[in-house]
Amino acid sequence: MSTSTIDIAGIEERLKEARGKEGATTATTMNLVVYIDDRSQHERALRRAESFCAKYPARVMILDATRTNLADVNNCTREAVDGATISTERIELGVGGFSPDIIASTVNALRIGDVPDVLWWTSRSLNESGVFEQILPLMDVLIVDSSGLDAEENAICEVANFAGQSHEIFLRDLAYMRLSPWQDMIAQFFDDERFVADLESIESVAVAAGSSAEAFYLVGWLASRLQWKPCARFLLCDRSGREIHVKFERKGGMRRVLRVALATSSRTFAAELSESADTVCLSVSDDGSARKRCVPLHHIDNLSLLEKAFLFNSRDDVFDASLHTLCRLLKL
Repeated sequence: MSTSTIDIAGIEERLKEARGKEGATTATTMNLVVYIDDRSQHERALRRAESFCAKYPARVMILDATRTNLADVNNCTREAVDGATISTERIELGVGGFSPDIIASTVNALRIGDVPDVLWWTSRSLNESGVFEQILPLMDVLIVDSSGLDAEENAICEVANFAGQSHEIFLRDLAYMRLSPWQDMIAQFFDDERFVADLESIESVAVAAGSSAEAFYLVGWLASRLQWKPCARFLLCDRSGREIHVKFERKGGMRRVLRVALATSSRTFAAELSESADTVCLSVSDDGSARKRCVPLHHIDNLSLLEKAFLFNSRDDVFDASLHTLCRLLKL
């Protein structure tokens, strides 16, 4: 590999040799492109890509901007139900030093036609590299993860700005997708008809989490569902103009929610992670007394999270509404 071109013909020949050596049938379901520009993200992204390879036949292209002069080709094989051997192809390229147009043209040349194209963008920003805007027109799905970044507020608003533009691409944020078990548990409070009216009198929302992105998204989701609008930074207003104060606390392990509390003048609804991290205790406190019950936390493992992001090929209107509400709340 030189500093000006990538040896596409050589890579294709090595793919052909690997297929012949394995004797496998290639049945590609998608092209998965993973962009990495931070060495700390490399092993994590690689493990997830390999887990995906083990389950789905795909052509995986890992674009590693932290390395140069690297062109590694591998086959992951597995046995299908009918006894056939299915092959997943992984191409790892060191693209450091290459121009964005060369990187994009390489992706275009190596991707398999007539299957979905998915870009998993692990960089801290959508705008710092010209690679993103060059590759994006080739893609059908964009996956990001706002959680764990140094400036999560900026990261989320950058995602929101992207979502607000006229792209045909489907956008997924893993930080938001992790929250579905918590969303379900918060909704459980108000399955009880006695408490439905309390939705109209909530005065504050407090979220403690190890990453700000998850906490932000929970509030954005709740506000979008209850038609609350941002009226100042960390302050929401309902349709009548009544204020709901928002408090975020950074606490605990990365990408993990610890506690969510919704309070009226007389009652507090709280969902709190247990010490074992396997259950969440739901409590309703009023008049000095509290009723509590604990339910299993249905963890979403990393592979399942990515599968959902890869395979769900439609827009998520609730996510879009949550994202835009949240960005306005952070910007005010």
